[in-house]
Amino acid sequence: MDLNDLDYDKLTELLEQRDREEAEERRRKKKFKVDSVPTVMGFIALCIMTAVWVMLEVAAPDRDMMFFRTFFDVHDQHFMVAPVFRDRWNYALVYIAYILQLISLGACAIAFVINYTRVKTKGGKYKITVFVASGITTIAFVLFIIRFWNVLF
Repeated sequence: MDLNDLDYDKLTELLEQRDREEAEERRRKKKFKVDSVPTVMGFIALCIMTAVWVMLEVAAPDRDMMFFRTFFDVHDQHFMVAPVFRDRWNYALVYIAYILQLISLGACAIAFVINYTRVKTKGGKYKITVFVASGITTIAFVLFIIRFWNVLF
């Protein structure tokens, strides 16, 4: 074996090691991107559930303010205006809230599937955000369906 063969073998080994390190770095970057998807989807689902809660609060009938009316001696006939209290649900907002809850359930399902496929790989683990978002969304959806069954179907 001469000097040129030794240099070639050492150079080849160094290049192969560099290629392995680059491939490992690419895999690490891709894993971080894919591992963050379930967390982001769970966060989006929780944000949508917050929007649904606010929307249902706006759609709800106005609460009776009789205590304040009598305490401050304020009556509608004093101002010669019709009462501004709404005694019915705004069903258009209820339908929109229903659609948003379906979107939230879909986001949770996608996050759960992605998380499940990532757990199968080496070093994968379950994200608690996905479980919390799925639980909250499912419970809220069931309660929503129970409350508004006659309106939606």
